[in-house]
Amino acid sequence: MSETVPAPRNRRRRNSLTLEEILDGAERVAAAGIATLTIRAVATELESSPMALYRYVSTKDELVDALLNRILGRMEEPQESGNWIEDLGVFARNHRDVLNRHQWAVPALFTHPVPGPNALPIGEWALRILGRGGITGDAAVATFSGILSLNYGWASFVVARVGGAGKSLAEDLVNPAVAQAFPLTASVARPMSSYGSSEHYELVLAQLLAGVESRQARSTGAGG
Repeated sequence: MSETVPAPRNRRRRNSLTLEEILDGAERVAAAGIATLTIRAVATELESSPMALYRYVSTKDELVDALLNRILGRMEEPQESGNWIEDLGVFARNHRDVLNRHQWAVPALFTHPVPGPNALPIGEWALRILGRGGITGDAAVATFSGILSLNYGWASFVVARVGGAGKSLAEDLVNPAVAQAFPLTASVARPMSSYGSSEHYELVLAQLLAGVESRQARSTGAGG
């Protein structure tokens, strides 16, 4: 009885790929962790050869930049209302939503903060909102940076929470020896298990926005 030889796997023609197809494949690969993203891995995902991808991206860094630029392009532009501080809150939530939907991208965005042109409108939207509130120059840049820092930090918390870090911490805090040594921390063991939650985010964002609004009101003499 002759042995059945499997049919060879057909690869795509070298010029049959498009950049969008490459980025689709790259996003599927990156979903398992940004460290898994290589040109060879994407080529395998697309049943192609690495050489077929080099027509569009010559290095892994170029591939990462193109993918992150695509992700940032999915952020929804906040619509202008009559209340600039509320619009700033919408901006912050929209940015956080993009990070939450693409958690694998967060570590790469720390090292590729401006991966392409889609990063520029994000800053423009924030500065426009702040300008409506009379916040410009260094104060606007600092406030914008603060919101980004909150969101990137919070996205990291979310990743850790999904990995069970919050649960582990809460379990440690109910240990009698730990509770005796750190009574105040142990008293918030239950809330600690929810760190990184949407409820906690809204609380911190509200405090941040209230501080921005209050400081601006004082600087313009509009405060009570």
